[in-house]
Amino acid sequence: MPTNRELYFLLKKENNKYLPRSVIVSLLMDASDFSDSMNLYSNFDREVKDVERFYNNVADVKKGIPYQYVLGYSYFLGHKINVNKEVLIPRQETENLVVDVIVFMKKYFKEGDKPVVADICTGSGAIARAIKEEIKDAIVYATDISIDALEVAKTNVKDVTLLEGNLVDPIIDKGIKLDVLVCNPPYIEDETRIDEQVYKYEPHLALLAKPGTKYYEEIFKKANKIMNEHYLMAFEIEDNMEKPLINLMNKYLDGCTYRFHKDIYNKLRFLYIIK
Repeated sequence: MPTNRELYFLLKKENNKYLPRSVIVSLLMDASDFSDSMNLYSNFDREVKDVERFYNNVADVKKGIPYQYVLGYSYFLGHKINVNKEVLIPRQETENLVVDVIVFMKKYFKEGDKPVVADICTGSGAIARAIKEEIKDAIVYATDISIDALEVAKTNVKDVTLLEGNLVDPIIDKGIKLDVLVCNPPYIEDETRIDEQVYKYEPHLALLAKPGTKYYEEIFKKANKIMNEHYLMAFEIEDNMEKPLINLMNKYLDGCTYRFHKDIYNKLRFLYIIK
């Protein structure tokens, strides 16, 4: 049986574009049921537990299938999240958005408060889960128009209410008022800006919008129906949206302040609206 070290360097020598170091490490961790890379490296010279699984997964990854779909899971803020082709793979940039929201909530809500939160376009449920894990007393809802996506989310969340429907419509239908809204909606208008692998395998329903600001406008229009008097709305955005989103906020949202933030790659990526 080959060791983790042997398989690692064997694949590294191939220099396959779908098998960078991080992916090889993830596949080796999965094959030996290691929970983190530290466990892998401390057992680097041990035999791989399930070599057949490893080789099968490598073969699929070499076809271009995202390794997270091959494994059936990804990680988001330390939480193992089940994924398949019905949901987007959680991104590192989105972790930044959620951390900012959690920091805000811990600052403005006291222990024992029960802030009402909605994760709109939840997909895998990663955002809703991370918030509920950190803000135990929060009442968390998660909406998605895709029944298949909600089936995936159901496997990932606990003590979160899942609602089927378009954007905030399920929140309105149930007469819910929110303190915090978090949303990573479809926003890519130009398909040529999408990575080839992402475009081929990840759900277009969760990626594409024409115009790119379409779903933000829908939410802004209905904000007075769903948000409490004081609120936070947090969005992931595309880096060319600042001006059109300012125009929409001026049109629909009175008395709020807003901030645009950059992501870890120095791209404009987040919008925070506070009232």
